[in-house]
Amino acid sequence: MPHALVVASNRGPVDFRADPDGTVSYHRGEGGLIAVLTPVLAGGEGVWIAGARTDGDRIVARRAASTAQPTAVDLPDGVVAVRYLDLDPGAYAAYYGTIGTETLWFLHHHLPVAGPDPAWEAAWRDYERVNDEFAAACARAAAPGAAVLLQDYHLALAPSQLRRRRPDVRTAHFTMCPWADLAHFRQLPEHAARSLIHGMLGADLLAFLTPRWARAFLDSCADLGYAVDPARNEVHLPGRTVSVRVYPVGVDVSLLRERAAGGPARAEAARLDEVVAGRTLVARVERMEPAKNAVRGIEAFGELLRARPELVDRVVHYVLAYESRSSLPAYREYAADVAAAVSAVNGRHLTAARPPVVLDPRNNLDRGLAVLARADVLVVNSWRDGMNLVAKEGAAVNARDGVLILSRDAGAADELSPYALTVDPGDVGQLTRALGTALDLPSSRRREWLHGLREASGAMPPRGWLDAVLTDLAALPGRSRTGGADYAGASAGPPYGP
Repeated sequence: MPHALVVASNRGPVDFRADPDGTVSYHRGEGGLIAVLTPVLAGGEGVWIAGARTDGDRIVARRAASTAQPTAVDLPDGVVAVRYLDLDPGAYAAYYGTIGTETLWFLHHHLPVAGPDPAWEAAWRDYERVNDEFAAACARAAAPGAAVLLQDYHLALAPSQLRRRRPDVRTAHFTMCPWADLAHFRQLPEHAARSLIHGMLGADLLAFLTPRWARAFLDSCADLGYAVDPARNEVHLPGRTVSVRVYPVGVDVSLLRERAAGGPARAEAARLDEVVAGRTLVARVERMEPAKNAVRGIEAFGELLRARPELVDRVVHYVLAYESRSSLPAYREYAADVAAAVSAVNGRHLTAARPPVVLDPRNNLDRGLAVLARADVLVVNSWRDGMNLVAKEGAAVNARDGVLILSRDAGAADELSPYALTVDPGDVGQLTRALGTALDLPSSRRREWLHGLREASGAMPPRGWLDAVLTDLAALPGRSRTGGADYAGASAGPPYGP
């Protein structure tokens, strides 16, 4: 059945698991994208297309292909229709691991990127292939004139590929992570950089989470010779214009607080109380992800205990960092570094009544909400982040007048910094001082800041965010109907790179 709204992303809202008896079960996935999009697709108003990642996903994909119907999944947010693509495992691994994560994710988060070689070039061809399969699936699923929302760096080529197939649909592409500054973007091979920008400019609307990331994208376009209008945030192509806009996304405060007050979250809160045991709670809740910069956060907490030994038995640092991309060497190394940092701090305080740092690797939404609700201090010191919704989720559910320590390079800092202690994510000393300040902050200031955080975090909930995007997408001038011929982009221009 054709859909008026199609969402496509690398990962779907659930992970399916194949049980030994042949049945298939599922659980809600993690990450900011899922937190944003699941509530707005609940109720069956559109379809979510994603790549099959697990054996269970592939079973569901094959079953759905035989019926030509999406699969309905019942989540706390509501019922969501999903369709998983049974992609070639080898091509998917290259598209997701080599290009998606180790190149584009690392690039946009200003982490070290390996130089290209023949294996990388082969992986780039797989990235092109998988993007094309997503574009084909969207073309099949979209009703005439449908809105198609393509998500993130995984699908940067898909807008142009979809445009060739379905010039009648209106397409928005969302970059949910940062966009690399120009000096970092130039690390890409020229052909890949041109292909990436060319692919994204196949969309009618390009959406970013903060003005900083939108400006960086326009800088990349200008560097490749495209006609950029920075005053109007537009890129002009032969025959049409691509609009580049900013849509900060918030959280549904009422929905999160309702979930945090539910039975599963209360049970997790009771278990958490046993661990905290009356101590002040300094918390972080995130994926086990190098960009999250947990090692420096743990080191800063250790320095705080060294400087103020009276806090050793009075404060606990709870690190909820659930497993992510563990098949990739960089992620395994990072997880080992985090564990070593925890051991180093605890090892210096063997005489303490309880370990001052607790590392919890479980992926459990209700446990995460319990930690955020109980936190006296929430630490978000990412190197860079598109938004970092956990800062907003924490404000929504916190019941302790918790203080937010926030990286200046998280996208959320654009909105939340007036009500937080902002830090340079690379400065352990500054973070140590911020931890001390947060613990000593007067209760009146804590309440005032939490109120400001909560107001800012709920200013644009997911439903309003999507409505704003769809309204703007529908209001854009009519698009060209000529398919792929009218947006060839800059075949020539200034030399690429420094």
